[in-house]
Amino acid sequence: MIRKDYRELIAGKFSEEGPGWLFRRVRQYLLLNLSSVMQRSMCGPALGTLMVTYRCNFDCVMCDIPCRGAALEGKGLEEFDTDRFKAVIAGFARLGVPGIGFTGGEPLLRPDIFELLATARSYGMIVRLNTNGYLLGDDEADRIIKSCADSVNISLDGARAATHDRVRNFSGAFERVVTAVNRLHRLRQLKGSDLRIKIVTVVSEDNIDEVPDIITLSRELGADCIDFIPRQPFASDDASPSCDAFLARIERLSEYLEAARNQGAPIENSPAHLRLFRSSFAGIPSPVRCNAAYNSLAVDCFGNVFPCVPWINWGKPIGSVLQENLLDVWHSAEYQLARKDVSRCRDCYLNCHMELNLLFDLQFRMRLRWRRK
Repeated sequence: MIRKDYRELIAGKFSEEGPGWLFRRVRQYLLLNLSSVMQRSMCGPALGTLMVTYRCNFDCVMCDIPCRGAALEGKGLEEFDTDRFKAVIAGFARLGVPGIGFTGGEPLLRPDIFELLATARSYGMIVRLNTNGYLLGDDEADRIIKSCADSVNISLDGARAATHDRVRNFSGAFERVVTAVNRLHRLRQLKGSDLRIKIVTVVSEDNIDEVPDIITLSRELGADCIDFIPRQPFASDDASPSCDAFLARIERLSEYLEAARNQGAPIENSPAHLRLFRSSFAGIPSPVRCNAAYNSLAVDCFGNVFPCVPWINWGKPIGSVLQENLLDVWHSAEYQLARKDVSRCRDCYLNCHMELNLLFDLQFRMRLRWRRK
């Protein structure tokens, strides 16, 4: 089943650009499926990601990206300036990527982020911004809307201040994010904007009991939907629990979320993804074939090229736009060779990539549905 946010974004682009855009996406979907079968790229990826900075104003318990960024800067690397990022965005456009997600670190630490969002939008791409919300004030909210971004994903990891602030390791974070979501919602209403607001929650032992309240809170704040991410082993010292008692709680949570989704709760996760939460926390290798090397492409602020966000977290680049442009990297012999390694990867259940992999793995979805019955 295609995710609701995919359907809504597709419907929006169809309304904006007409059947030609939809035809190109259908053609790309077929070519991406064929690429996996033929084991060579036959079109550009479906998902682009720009990590515009490793810097962050938080020190979250599940993330060590700022430390990784500091280590890279210690090797003499410098963040791309605005013009270099614009060149990368142009490269995504030449590849025919339908949308770009801007992430970090915390993207709002870059003063030029709004210009970059607008640049991507000028190419007709779907534009998403990921933020922890702390720096999202009145001016930032107004500039996001003026950039014509399609969606803003805002992190919220607890229904109470104590929980969210503990996960984010920052006192006052909860109050600021709650204010930011409500501010953005009120402003888009005032401006008549179609901006979509999504709450993103990383599920862990810290907040598993607050999930129903987080759903309620997201609705009260005016968010359109909520996406739950099973905590991933990205940080070097990650110690997510996997005891039987906790896994039983995760299984009950998955069943609750699926039932709530079926009853109309604005939960973005597909049923297939929700049913994989237990396996994720149990440390079981993903049973879904990974097509990230064909359907996804990510570039960080130092020009390193990755097949996906998890490989950024693991520090495993397979190319660089410092030596050649993005189009050449995508079609290079080195990238093609790396696709074999990526296709064997079963190390993550991260939402954006898992949902894409599920979308392109019809056989697995059918098997999962049959077992559920």
